[in-house]
Amino acid sequence: MNSLLYEGALQVVPLLLIALFLDRRITNDATTERSRRLQRWSSKFSLVLNAVAFLVSLFIVAGVISASSLTVSVVISAVAGSIGLLCGQIWQRIDEEPRAPLR
Repeated sequence: MNSLLYEGALQVVPLLLIALFLDRRITNDATTERSRRLQRWSSKFSLVLNAVAFLVSLFIVAGVISASSLTVSVVISAVAGSIGLLCGQIWQRIDEEPRAPLR
């Protein structure tokens, strides 16, 4: 069961990083400096969380360290935090879109 978590994290984390990279490629000139600063901060923090989850999972699958409740919680919280930050960036982008007037 635990090996499925780590193998899943090894597959999901690169996809999250690709999504983060593609999200950064889309630029919006209407964004404020505060908004850009928040996006940069959340991208860096997401990158750190993904790196932690990936490395812990890689070491578990490779047999370098043994699986424990601590490693399970680290991987789950890092992946969940990264997904949460990515969702926050998506929500922010939706809020920044110009709204059409209601008729």
